[in-house]
Amino acid sequence: MMHFLHSSGLVVLFLAVGLVVLGILVLVHELGHFLVAKGFGIRVLTFSIGFGKPLWKKTVGGTEYRISVVPFGGFVAMSGEHPEDKPTVEPGDFTSKPKWQRAGVAVAGPAANYLFAMICLYVAFVAGVNEPVYLKRPVIGAVADSSSAQKAGLLPGDSIVSMNGKAVRTWEDVDRELSLRESPYSIAYVRNGAAGTAIFTLPQWRGGGLPKDPTGGLYPLFSPTIGFVKQGAPADGAGFKAGDTVVSIDGCSVVSWGQLTDKVTHFEGAKGPMHFAVKRGADTVALTVVPAFQKDAGCFQIGVGRGNPASVKVRYGPLGSARKMLAATWENTTLVFNIVGMLSTRKVSAKELTGPVGIIQWIGIVALAGPVEILKFMALIGINLAILNLFPLVITDGGLLLFLLLEAIRRKPLSIRAQSIINRGAIAFFFVLFMYVTYNDLGRLPDLLKIMTGR
Repeated sequence: MMHFLHSSGLVVLFLAVGLVVLGILVLVHELGHFLVAKGFGIRVLTFSIGFGKPLWKKTVGGTEYRISVVPFGGFVAMSGEHPEDKPTVEPGDFTSKPKWQRAGVAVAGPAANYLFAMICLYVAFVAGVNEPVYLKRPVIGAVADSSSAQKAGLLPGDSIVSMNGKAVRTWEDVDRELSLRESPYSIAYVRNGAAGTAIFTLPQWRGGGLPKDPTGGLYPLFSPTIGFVKQGAPADGAGFKAGDTVVSIDGCSVVSWGQLTDKVTHFEGAKGPMHFAVKRGADTVALTVVPAFQKDAGCFQIGVGRGNPASVKVRYGPLGSARKMLAATWENTTLVFNIVGMLSTRKVSAKELTGPVGIIQWIGIVALAGPVEILKFMALIGINLAILNLFPLVITDGGLLLFLLLEAIRRKPLSIRAQSIINRGAIAFFFVLFMYVTYNDLGRLPDLLKIMTGR
């Protein structure tokens, strides 16, 4: 499939998919606020998807509905929501309602995101999830030269049993543990029937773009099957074809895509061309190729991309899907708090934060895997939105809940002047934060475009 992606038109399509998905998540969030506000008899002035100049608007029942030019968010504007803008309180105003109703409106947005995420996960598991075969076993497929994994003594074929005392049953478990950055890792493994232990440390990432070695040189048993051959590249001239499975390189057995890329990127021209043996149907074909150094990638390449891994479609049924949905919801929820914890303890850098621009880019990449994967990714982002919006950060829903808590403790609301000063400071802070994460996202754009286009 990847050879169809060599066009800017498809990149635009992926970004458009990202905008649509983010727009849906914002719509769900604001719809939660809107429905509960209407249910409590609060006068809603505006329901907007996006910010800035309206591209479309229509007034129905006293509420102006908008679709605005900047798609990174949205809002529900309620009468009396900002006391500094309205000195008198009238029936139907937000501030005229009891504290529990105002709290209900604040919670409704995150709750809608959370519920929608659970629905997305349930539908995905009922529809059927393509589970790659290589993820089913925690077997190391390749270890990059001069990597942390190689220095730790890990070898292709090792079966990982546990990481820092936590049992590992699939490669998804390995990925999950690596994502938590609980480095160094004490890895228990089995090699040729004998047990062993290795101490493995992930390299730190503090630069721009995508991390160059997020797994420390540890790769799964991903089949070395070629998905596409770039026209005019060395592989094209050497006779490689989509569907070829690499069996060996320079006489050394190859069992994973990670081994293939590692050998090619570390090509030593002085040793002459590389000799490949590939399985093509029932035949084994010998091919000779000289990798070309790509300045933009900073390494040698032959111009091939990996094929889609062998996978099994699993449908879990109504009850099984409910169990999988609850487990995935809990996993995604705890992941948010793990990331916040890693940021606070500086296990990860703030440069790794992603904003709306980055989310749109990643949704475009996930779109390659199909609608079920989009649903799962929407669930992940939706849960993130729900939880982060409940943090007491003043202009978030959690900030409103904090104001209501202070009002309950003080038996009166903060002064209009105090609320105005706090809100303006918070808006300035979030504007700076938005610009910072957008800068991070744009720095990753070249790497992400390579993934999108398969280059």
